Amino acid sequence: MGLTFQKLINGSQSSEVNATLPWQVAFYDPGPPPVVADVLTSAQRGAFYQEIVKLSDIRQRLDARSVLVSPRKRLGVGDVRLATSFGIYVVLDDDPEGLRMASSGTDVGEVNSRFVEAVLKKRSRRVASDCRSAIVGLLREKWLTPEELVSELNLSFDDRTVFSQLRSLARCGTVQLLGRTVKGEGVYGLPGILYPVRGDLSRLSKLRHLKSSVAGLLASCGRPMTSAEISERLNVSKHQIRSLLRKLANERKTIRTNDGWIFLGK
Repeated sequence: MGLTFQKLINGSQSSEVNATLPWQVAFYDPGPPPVVADVLTSAQRGAFYQEIVKLSDIRQRLDARSVLVSPRKRLGVGDVRLATSFGIYVVLDDDPEGLRMASSGTDVGEVNSRFVEAVLKKRSRRVASDCRSAIVGLLREKWLTPEELVSELNLSFDDRTVFSQLRSLARCGTVQLLGRTVKGEGVYGLPGILYPVRGDLSRLSKLRHLKSSVAGLLASCGRPMTSAEISERLNVSKHQIRSLLRKLANERKTIRTNDGWIFLGK
């Protein structure tokens, strides 16, 4: 007996099945063993319960394998568990292997677990995507440590999800480790953003960040800038800026002209 999705959607397969009541279904094969299948076409909550009543009645009356085919978004894990308790198979409308297993009599719990796994996997992907978007949104405003991200997002995502998605963003280069605090915590941000200096940065990270900020500012400005202008833009003392400009000049990344400093690097 080969139950396929093509048979389910073929109008000629629609049948009236007599149990305690005459029920209209999408597919019926008298067997043996009898196999009946119906498609959940409505998103309304009552439609699912009507299908459970219908297929349960047919299953008990005719000892038929009862299959409910549903789009992924229509049912949740609790719905599938309810169907399982009535011995009704639940199969995704894009899972031909699940449909084959159900129609051939595979254990109902094994078949329905495929549906649950698919629903949870999709939900997990959606949560992961939302978490990555939230992390990027926060890092557009300021650079943060992982613990600070967890604190900012704790009302929407658990710690494990935040840490995992931060690692994922870092691996693909969307987010970068820009420095470390004096306690050794990594501080993450987005490439190309000139973040203000954090007071808790380690000495080495602070120096690297300031050098990068000065170089980035000069590179993006498109004209010579004085040390006073750079100091004002980055909110760093003129003394520090002059020192950083000399360091960058020694590395042949900047040069001083009559109008100010320009960037020589790429």
